[in-house]
Amino acid sequence: MYIDIYTHIFPNEFYENMSRVAPSLGNIGKRMKSVTEVHDLDARFRAMDPFGDYRQIISLPNPPLEDITTPEQGIELARIGNDTMAEMVEKNTDRFPGFVAALAMHSMDETMDELHRAVTDLGAVGVQIFTNVGGRPLDHPDYEPVFAAMAEYDLPIWMHPARTSDMTDYAAEEKSRYEIWWALGWPYETSVAMVRLVLWGLFDRYIRRSRS
Repeated sequence: MYIDIYTHIFPNEFYENMSRVAPSLGNIGKRMKSVTEVHDLDARFRAMDPFGDYRQIISLPNPPLEDITTPEQGIELARIGNDTMAEMVEKNTDRFPGFVAALAMHSMDETMDELHRAVTDLGAVGVQIFTNVGGRPLDHPDYEPVFAAMAEYDLPIWMHPARTSDMTDYAAEEKSRYEIWWALGWPYETSVAMVRLVLWGLFDRYIRRSRS
């Protein structure tokens, strides 16, 4: 058996609701919709079939919900995305052994409510966060409850890079060029986020170490 632990899916119900609250995301929507396998399950299964006993852990794609919505809209979109992915897993357990829950990180009280609901009620195998929250680093104390809760559940966190063309290659420019913002920017963004978490002492606090 082969299990791909990080594959994106764009459920139609989620896309329709995202487009309603954030109509300016036409470019992202078009990119996602241009990859049929991301939103069409039949096409996805046909693409998976040649690989034999191959399964996928599914998660929502970019963008971060807190970047495109109000707090109320973000929580609602997270719920829709998580409910939809949980249903996909339930109906296709031979294809999708689990899903990674989406979180909207505007307001941590609501964020934590959805985290607990997704894990305890829906059976999420982990949660996905992004490398920054509206420009704030993940090592900001406000976000520590997410790490603490997932350590308590003993479940992993998926971290997705959050960097757009607005994050320029040079200070004198208005936009990143040549798709550099993600081709080189995403690995940089992820590396910075991870190093900051390490130096913040996150892993010292929460990793369960084996004891002799």
